[in-house]
Amino acid sequence: MSQVIVMIRCKELKAFGYLLTQGRHCMRAYTIFRRLANKASRPALSRRTLLSCLLWLAVCAALGALPWIAVESMIANEQRAFDKAISTDAMSIAGGYAQYLTRSIEQMDQVTMHIKFDWEKSHGMLRLDDLVARGLFTAPQFVLVSIADRTGRIVTTTAHPEQSGSIAGHLYFQLHKNNISSALHIAPPEVDNLSGKTVIRFTRRLDANDDKFDGVVVLSVEPEYFSAFYDGPSVGNIDFLAAVGADGIPRSSRIGARSYTPTMPALRRIPAFGRQGAAGTFALNGGRWLDAEWFTDNERRFVGWQTLTAYPLTVMVGLSERERLLRYAQSWITYRRLAAWSSAMLVMSVLVAAFMAGRLARKKQQARSVQAAYRLATESGDEGFYMLHPLAAEDGLIMDFEIMDCNARGAALFDMTKAEFLGRRLSWNYSADDFSRTLVAYRRAMASGRYEEEVQYSSGSRSRMKWARRKIVRSGDALAVTLCDITEAKAQERELIRLANTDELTGLPNRAWLMKFLSTALEQAAQTDGALALLFIDLDRFKEVNDAFGHSAGDALLREAAQRLQSTLRPADHIARFGGDEFTVVLHPAGGESEAVRVAERIIQALGQPFQLAGGIDQIGASVGISLYPRDGDTAEALLKNADIAMYAAKAEGKGACCIYRQELYESIKARVGIERALAEALEVDQFILHYQPRIDAATGKLLSLEALVRWHHPQRGIVPPMEFIPLAESTGLIVRLGALVVEKTCRQLAQWRAQGLPLAPVSINVSAVQFHHGGIYDVLAACMERFRIGPEWIELEITESAMLGDHAGIAGKLAAIQALGIKLAVDDFGTGYSSLSQLQRLDMDVLKVDRIFTAELGKKAESIVLFKAIVSMAHALGMRVVAEGVETQQQAHLLRALGCDELQGYLISRPVPPGAVPALMHGALLVFDAGSRYAILPGSEIETGYALAE
Repeated sequence: MSQVIVMIRCKELKAFGYLLTQGRHCMRAYTIFRRLANKASRPALSRRTLLSCLLWLAVCAALGALPWIAVESMIANEQRAFDKAISTDAMSIAGGYAQYLTRSIEQMDQVTMHIKFDWEKSHGMLRLDDLVARGLFTAPQFVLVSIADRTGRIVTTTAHPEQSGSIAGHLYFQLHKNNISSALHIAPPEVDNLSGKTVIRFTRRLDANDDKFDGVVVLSVEPEYFSAFYDGPSVGNIDFLAAVGADGIPRSSRIGARSYTPTMPALRRIPAFGRQGAAGTFALNGGRWLDAEWFTDNERRFVGWQTLTAYPLTVMVGLSERERLLRYAQSWITYRRLAAWSSAMLVMSVLVAAFMAGRLARKKQQARSVQAAYRLATESGDEGFYMLHPLAAEDGLIMDFEIMDCNARGAALFDMTKAEFLGRRLSWNYSADDFSRTLVAYRRAMASGRYEEEVQYSSGSRSRMKWARRKIVRSGDALAVTLCDITEAKAQERELIRLANTDELTGLPNRAWLMKFLSTALEQAAQTDGALALLFIDLDRFKEVNDAFGHSAGDALLREAAQRLQSTLRPADHIARFGGDEFTVVLHPAGGESEAVRVAERIIQALGQPFQLAGGIDQIGASVGISLYPRDGDTAEALLKNADIAMYAAKAEGKGACCIYRQELYESIKARVGIERALAEALEVDQFILHYQPRIDAATGKLLSLEALVRWHHPQRGIVPPMEFIPLAESTGLIVRLGALVVEKTCRQLAQWRAQGLPLAPVSINVSAVQFHHGGIYDVLAACMERFRIGPEWIELEITESAMLGDHAGIAGKLAAIQALGIKLAVDDFGTGYSSLSQLQRLDMDVLKVDRIFTAELGKKAESIVLFKAIVSMAHALGMRVVAEGVETQQQAHLLRALGCDELQGYLISRPVPPGAVPALMHGALLVFDAGSRYAILPGSEIETGYALAE
């Protein structure tokens, strides 16, 4: 074959050279062949020689084409997989967007239904500015809420009165006027005359008592509210979202960060969903490719759409083909490069094999010195021993080694017998990468006389070793090599490193890893002038879950929380468990405050979803602090400290929030930590006392019960106001211990009054939402009542409306258990929360305490009397007594008595008094109503009130 190659002429090689030059790395082979052809001695090739040459050329061409065929087939398969994946993703995201939009519209539906109910119940006397003053309609999505009467004139609105007008000319007004249906109507977007903004109006018909048209309630929302779903992690930078009405008019559309106006949507053409015979008709639900001319940014997208079942809207989600192909494009370039390399290498291998077949001859030499060195090794040793003879090319460069001799252990390391192993080349034992590294080491030993190293083998090598310690010594013109298997030692070393840097519970990197990684990342950021963000995450209410469900549930929660955190991050971001219920996230590179806040909000949203635990479903949430390099520190310790401070600031804001570090936060956190420490110490040494405020019968003025109110008696500051420490106790969880202390002190005081022979009155105890759900209030009550021998008729619990929201079955069960003890239950601060008539009926409470804001309005507006009367009627219908809080004037007391209110409580009767002043309140009536319709405070009832009535 060597003669054939030598006799090839340049003329016959031109066609072959053209084929090889298609891969730039094959040019070298072509040059070698051309040089050999120039040395040919015969002027012409025989027919047989030419056929042999052509056969070799065909083999080379075929081998060179094989990688390209494989690569193009692989790319075609990935293209098909891409088409399927983008279709699945678009349909899945469209389904999520449809669910999100349905929930959002349901909120608007419920709000308009509540306004309709309140309007019709108040006989047109409802005023929206009163609801705004009570904290309603403050969410940013509510641009404007208005009510128009049957003529279209706006009679009440959340805007200024001077901005009111008439909506009689609007289509939605005429629609409701001419249609008796009270269903929610979603109007097309238009510019609102009052606010000047483009809005989408949610409207509902108002009916009079005779079911005739009485007006319209209008709730205006900006179109961007429909596309807030775009911030989800599954949507790309130039993906498309839209919500289209059944009338073919877009309500909202968005591409990437840009929101388009409904009058100028992101779509050039609007599909006709489900309208048969219309041009561009689409099914109600489905997906398809839409070409670039459909979109204003000329991007081709796969669009999935889904029509809402409850509302006349269709959501569209378009995933950009160009954006999602980016992840494949680089791979396809790499594939083709590898194909070029493979083609070149295969062709070169064939050519070199043909050339070396006739040129190389085996030569074996064995020197006495080599044999003597080999005898130094024993056949019984644990190390493999080999004698290798170098095989060099014509230029003297060593290309391989031949195994001249070995011991049994050396052959066994490659799963062969000694007889099978001898005579083989060294390259046969290893993969290509392993052999190239081994050859470098052996050449170095041939040059220096000695070389030693630890080496790792790839899976392609024939050796059963993963790691080996290799010692190489030159002996004459040969090498003596010893190999020791250190695979097990290396595995133990890796395991120790893994254990030192991994959190066993969650599988995340731990604090030790974080400190090393963060230092390295900061060095890289300093060299490149880049930015880095550190997020410090603390789980809210984790301790309560541990206490309520046990540590195994807490461990399961931490594992799921770690998975949720990982799902919200980019591949380049890093997460670690810092310790306990604290996690850290490193964003490097970071795009500044806005990007860090977006990541933090995704984390808060992910951790805010309920967790399915062994003991039930619970919701915890998370608080996130953010520090930025280099603004907030240039060391790992500084960034962690400042992120921790920001996290505490987020918790102080009410938890479930994120906060960016500012210098002024340090002093604020320092002061808060001081108060927290003082509050914890106050619980340890019992610096708390109880005051009692009476509740009297509205008809007789006699004392009916007392409300226990806790006061913190600080040794330096004196009496600390409850509003200063109660919210802090709730946010830190100390409210559970404080609540138990109040129950114990109340029962002890009742026992003391009984021992003094005083006529006892029931005492009501306030229970916070945290204590009710996680403080074991039933067990605390039962234990204290048994300890102090207090009957259930002397205890009453006051529970706020917010404490009764959530799992109705679980709440009802807890309330029923407490009532089974014989204790009465009162709804405290009624009207400030979000309770409903059905909820009060289902929970079967005994007393309804109306919040002081309703009492304060009595006598100021006629509507206040109507509203209070409705509350009294509702409570009496449910078998509940009504207590008016915050009674401060004679006029209020007179009106409350006339409205049928059962009990009164407030400064008019008495301020909260210490235990020593209570006996004076237990005898006779505290307030009487004479024939002249005037109240008078009787002697002994003005203790610490600061009031003296003139009448």
